[in-house]
Parts: sequence; structure tokens; C-alpha cells
Amino acid sequence: MPRKRRNRVTLKDIANKIGVSHTTVSRALRNHPDISPERKEQIRNLAQRMHYNPNAFALSLRNSYSKIIGLIIPEITLYSFPSMVKGISEYCYKYGYNVIVLSSNESYEREVQNTELMLSSQVDGLLVAISKETQKYDHFERLEEDGIPVVFLDRVCKDYGKSKVIIDGKRAAYSATKHLITTGRKKLTYFGGNPSLDITKQRLDGFKKALDERNMQEHSIIFADDAEEARAKTFDVFATKDVPDGIMSISDEVLTGIIPALQELKISIPEQVGIISFSDGPISLMYKPAISIIHHSLSRVGQVAADILIRRIENPEENHNQIHIIDTNLIVRGSTMNNTANNIQAGS
Repeated sequence: MPRKRRNRVTLKDIANKIGVSHTTVSRALRNHPDISPERKEQIRNLAQRMHYNPNAFALSLRNSYSKIIGLIIPEITLYSFPSMVKGISEYCYKYGYNVIVLSSNESYEREVQNTELMLSSQVDGLLVAISKETQKYDHFERLEEDGIPVVFLDRVCKDYGKSKVIIDGKRAAYSATKHLITTGRKKLTYFGGNPSLDITKQRLDGFKKALDERNMQEHSIIFADDAEEARAKTFDVFATKDVPDGIMSISDEVLTGIIPALQELKISIPEQVGIISFSDGPISLMYKPAISIIHHSLSRVGQVAADILIRRIENPEENHNQIHIIDTNLIVRGSTMNNTANNIQAGS
């Protein structure tokens, strides 16, 4: 008969035993200056007796750090976040930190639960790419109040957050759209992601800016949450009389919906329609012709965010509030009628 597992001890269990809030317990275990030495000792002793996170906790007592960093991402797919996770993990390992990865599955409620799990796991800091549902940030504020720094990356809160690592989506989309226009395209379609996300809005602004400069009115705007929706909407767009001759895709995921639909419709690339996409992986090279892209390295985004977070953890008295912008590159390939691969700094 299998041995019954002992229930995992939580911050609330310790708090209930003493008669304090779980926030007080968290702060005491993290040596927060607002908690008295006597209360800290009481809580630490009880946590040890209750076998609360013994390995991470014992390490934190010796070094004042658990040496654990949390990472919350919207989803785990083939398209982009794996390279971010790899970049973060490799960078953190070099500096003696381990990484816990959780997925919000694009749910605000689950994202809140993830932050509570990270708090219980005694992480030293947290990296976050927000879900498409996230409009409130109280759960991140609570972490910062408990002395746990939070750094946002790629998908960030527009009006909240001390530290962010992003690409200049507006500038990059402007560069991509301008490239399509210079190849002679007259009717352009923007295939964006979820319209509530700031990255979708920023890239749409860049698309519109390039059109406005050329006084071009012939364009359409499509939003697709995933590849399947992008595929369905591609069929819809090309079922009309006013079909586009140029498409800008916001991501690899959206691209993998567009291309199969065009192939099924027997629409020739680049003769009938030119395509350019934001991309962070090899997917754009899997099609014939290869797809022109705005290359943005999420691995690099992750590494820079991890560096900022570690500095905030180890030097909390310093001011690390900043928005760090990662460069992108326009790579021209066959899908925009140019068979020579060129690397051009985005925005040039």
C-alpha cells in the first residue's frame, strides 16, 4: 500500500498557529526590517518545526537568499517562450540561481495563484510576462511590498512596474511595414494578436505610422488569438474581392495559421502576396519561400531581465527602475520578393 504523503505546510498554516497574517510570516522569513527580532525568531523556529520548505528555507537562513528565481509566462508553446526560458535559466545558473517556471495559461486568476505559489516557495525575485487577461496588478504590488522584486519582460504592464525589458514594437513594426511598401505592395493587412495586449497595440501603431507617411488608405486590421483563429480569418480575408497584396504578422504563432491557409487557397508567395512577420525562431525558415522577419531574440530579452532582477535582489538599496529596450533586426527573405538575406537594423 503506497505511503500517504504529508500535506505541504504553507505560510497560512504557520500564520494560523501564531495568530498573525501570512504576510507577516513571509516578511519574517525574508528578514524584513519591519518585523521585530523576537517575532522573526518565533516564526523561523515554528517554520523549522513544521518542516516548511526545509531545503530552501535552511539555505535562506544561512545566506539571506533562497537562490531561487520565479518565472511566470503566459503559456508554454513551440513559438517563442521556450527560448526565453532557456535564456533565463542559463543566465541564472551562471550566478548560482535556480529557476521555477509556472504558466498562467493566459488566465489572470491563474496568474494570481502563480504569484502566491512563488511567495510560498520563498523566491528571491520574480520575472513575469503577463497574461492577455491581466488588467489589475495588485498581486505584483503585494510581492514588492514583501520585498520580492518583480521584473516584467516582453508582455509588460503598460502603467505599472519598476523594471521592464521589451523591444520597441512600434519602431519595429514601422520598419516591417515600410519594407512591404517599398516592394510595391498597395493593400496591406495587419494580423495582430490579442487586442488587449500592449504589444499588439504598439505594433499596430507602427503599422499605421508607416501607412500614414505614404498616405495609404488601402489596409485592413485583423486580430487572432492563436494559429487556428489566424487560419480561419485568412480564409475570410481572401474570400472578399478586396484581397491584400501584403501581410504583416505579429508572431510566429499567427504566421503558422496564415501560411497553411494561403497554401490551401493556392495563393502564391511572394507573387500574389508578400509576407513579413515578427519571429524568434526557425519557423520562418521552414516555409518556401522563407519568410522575411523582424527578428527579436526572446532569449536576449530573458537574459537582460534576469540580470536586472539579480542586481535588484543583491543590491536592493540601489535604484534599478528602468525600461530596457532590446534591438531588433529586419531580415529580408524570399517572401517579400528578395532572395538575398539581408540584416538591417530595424527602423533604418
